[in-house]
Amino acid sequence: MAVSRIWLRIQKSGREVIMQPKRHVIQRPGDPYVYLWVMGEWYCYDPAMEPLGSGAMGTVYLGYRCRNGEKVAVKRVKDCYASNKMIRDRARQEASLAFRHRNLVEMIGYCEYAPYNGPIFIVSKYVSGMQADEYVKSRLENVPDKVDKICHIMYPVLDALDYVHSRGVIHRDIKPSNIMIEDESNVRLMDLGIARMNGGNQFSRYGFIGTPQYSAPEQITRNADSHEQINASTDVYALGVTFYELLTGKNPFDSPTEIQTLTKQMTEPLPDDPVIPSRLMQVLRKATEKEQGKRFQTAMEFKTAIKQAMLPQKTWWERLKELFM
Repeated sequence: MAVSRIWLRIQKSGREVIMQPKRHVIQRPGDPYVYLWVMGEWYCYDPAMEPLGSGAMGTVYLGYRCRNGEKVAVKRVKDCYASNKMIRDRARQEASLAFRHRNLVEMIGYCEYAPYNGPIFIVSKYVSGMQADEYVKSRLENVPDKVDKICHIMYPVLDALDYVHSRGVIHRDIKPSNIMIEDESNVRLMDLGIARMNGGNQFSRYGFIGTPQYSAPEQITRNADSHEQINASTDVYALGVTFYELLTGKNPFDSPTEIQTLTKQMTEPLPDDPVIPSRLMQVLRKATEKEQGKRFQTAMEFKTAIKQAMLPQKTWWERLKELFM
């Protein structure tokens, strides 16, 4: 796409629109692009193009910064949610998370037709790569050190979680499709669209929010009177299930119906799998305990336990020497 052509389209709408737009979302007859005024700049995307992906809240498209053609990601909140105050508040919250971390996606901002209804858009930096599950299937399926390489995908995700948790944010929707392998190397945690700020329980009374195959029991049963809290251990649980799925190629709680999936999440432990070394399996079981207090309480605890489980096992002679030293 020629940047100059996009910029000319913007200029044709008049200088006063560029400098002080009356509307923050513009689409003109005969022009395939939707133009978005975000944080004092114009961005655009073509809604007819194949989306980059779709999540719980919205559909993501490839977009551009009109000034220089830089690629961005444009998430349009799904129309069925667009006039829901709770969803609009979440969209604004996601766009306002001004985090700077190499394992997270940097937000640019949002715009909307009107404050209370109509489409709302979230613009973020563009990340080129593969989802974690796709990456494992296409790059790691038959490699001899597959388990170790998947562990090294988990470490930066845990670093990103530690970062957002330290700033009072719980992700609440960790799953393989929300972990991106960028340029075959850097790992980024995506989609804070349903994240919850600690101390801000205004969203919890609306019921279950998340993806059933990865949701901790407290996400499923959470209500205004519950003593259980959505906290860092909730994300630890989801990442434990995600880790298991990347290692084995299957989700342990997936079932034909949502109610069956949620019931499994509430009652069944992770099943053994011969692909997973026994010491690492113990770590995953602790991460996915049904009772919050029995899990790792922080992302760094989980990361340390994985690293220890992956250390070479000591020989009987080394263990014997330790006893008498």
